Amino acid sequence: THHTSSRSTLPQPTTNLRQPLSGWPTTPNTQASSTSRSLSRLAHPHEMAERRSITGESQKKKIRIGVGHILIAAFALALATLFSTARLVRHSAVRKADFHHDLVSVQTSLGVPPPPGSHHNVEESNAIKNASGESSTNTNSFHFIVSSDCTSYQRWEVLTQLHSAGAVHQCGRFTWIVSGCLEEGSEHIGKGKGGANSDILTPALLLEEVGRHFPHLTISNHTIANGLGRSASVARGQDDDCSILHPHVHFTPDYSDMSVYGGPFADGKRKRSFLNRKGKVMYGSYHNTYKFNNKPNGLHHWAVSFLEQDDRRDEAIVLIDPDFLFLNKFEFPENAPPVLPGKPAAAKYGLGAQFLDFNLTRICDRAPTIQSMKSSSESKVCPFVSVTSKDVNNYYSAGAPYVIHIQDVLALSKRWSELVPLTYDEYPLLYAEMFAYSMAAADLDLKHQLIKGLFTGCMTPWPHTHGKGELEALETSAKAYASSIENTPEGKADSDEGASSCFLTPLTPPPFLHYCARYSFVTPYPPENKKNSESSTPNSHFFAKRRVDHDVLNCSHNDHQMEPFISTKPEKIEGGQKDWNVLAVCAVVRAINFAKKKGCEGGMQ
Repeated sequence: THHTSSRSTLPQPTTNLRQPLSGWPTTPNTQASSTSRSLSRLAHPHEMAERRSITGESQKKKIRIGVGHILIAAFALALATLFSTARLVRHSAVRKADFHHDLVSVQTSLGVPPPPGSHHNVEESNAIKNASGESSTNTNSFHFIVSSDCTSYQRWEVLTQLHSAGAVHQCGRFTWIVSGCLEEGSEHIGKGKGGANSDILTPALLLEEVGRHFPHLTISNHTIANGLGRSASVARGQDDDCSILHPHVHFTPDYSDMSVYGGPFADGKRKRSFLNRKGKVMYGSYHNTYKFNNKPNGLHHWAVSFLEQDDRRDEAIVLIDPDFLFLNKFEFPENAPPVLPGKPAAAKYGLGAQFLDFNLTRICDRAPTIQSMKSSSESKVCPFVSVTSKDVNNYYSAGAPYVIHIQDVLALSKRWSELVPLTYDEYPLLYAEMFAYSMAAADLDLKHQLIKGLFTGCMTPWPHTHGKGELEALETSAKAYASSIENTPEGKADSDEGASSCFLTPLTPPPFLHYCARYSFVTPYPPENKKNSESSTPNSHFFAKRRVDHDVLNCSHNDHQMEPFISTKPEKIEGGQKDWNVLAVCAVVRAINFAKKKGCEGGMQ
């Protein structure tokens, strides 16, 4: 059943009232005051005459003004004029920058993209504020957002992700956007209907498990009869407390039914297809159900609600997928500038400029027109039509984690959600929503800072180790885990201390593992310099996320701990790097066991 969505009206902009900046010093020093009074007496002979009349001084005394006095007076007048002019110019610059910053903020909250060139002015405004001591842009406050469906499959993934954040003591806010839950009381119809044969859940079923793991959770737009969870306002004061992780859950309708968006394939009678560069026609397997459309629409649904209820406008949103784990604290590289309004960042992906092969004119013709881009000729204006391959590789070949300033989220999520159905009609494959994101960013002139090294495991090369110490630690870490699996009795976990425990010093993993592939290793683990190809040994161990029991975190369902799966067939070494395959298996398995331990002990207190 498709859940229709009644779109909320966009939030009214809140005027950002600023206290005027303190001006230049107005209290002169003693010497300057004395000089000023002397010059005042010299410059006002009529006032001096009036004082003499009152005090009885002789009216006949002559006033003698020398050339030196005139030069001093002229110099003082010029200095005062220069001083006042500088003050006015500075005050005008601050007011202009503040006005421009407010204008961009209001336009963004209304879904209007910033005017061309405005991003430089935003940076200039921030620089002026920093000089006055009002704020700093050296670092970002992160707000992590994960978007998932409402299945038991992605439930264990996100719970494991949240526990992995707690394991590395990640600071920041955490929001879980959940799309497509069943209505309460209809859970029986969702059995086995989700991804990987999982169950589609009701909000109460999902929250019952979330509440067991995280008693401090908050809920934005759903009331649970048993009182589980609290409203968003209850825990706002706790958001900056890094010792307690309290995720915020936000429910949205299901946006996966592509037939509701119209177009030539909406009736299901025709198949969507894509002709690739090699001349091969490719057909998608999703048909009119494309669950990845929940990501942009769910984000937009949340953004509208968030901007109505929360007044923080200084955060950077970090958008990730359910199959992400924290291996380390998420931080930007030292040489990377912070995310500002109009200046997003993302991981560098290898998708490249493939979307330039789509029929972009047809997508543009069907897309809603951005109000600020209406032309006098009434023709559609879509900047993504004219981007070059160089532009894409420099700014738009982006993927999760997406790092977006909160002031850009509403406009970007709106344009992204508008372009996904149209892009999917042209390219009915997995990455349609990622290409639509790149096109939306280009439309709004949101050039991304593309950063390498934010994650590993999928759609990116394995990390490069630097120096002999790191290389030895990589090999030692892999051998230690493989040996542990070989020698640990079945059903007993080798460790439940979390994903980060897989990496021995000085090996430092990237912030995230994206475990969307299949990772494997063999035992006995080959000694150094021995061939580690696709071995014929029956002791092949692997991890594949779709093989995981959906109740893996249930305390009563499984007595034993999670272990790598065993295969009697040779397994492919993902990415060709044997040691990182071992550590990928180690990280996910230990993260799941850590999450189960925490949940069964009473959750993250």
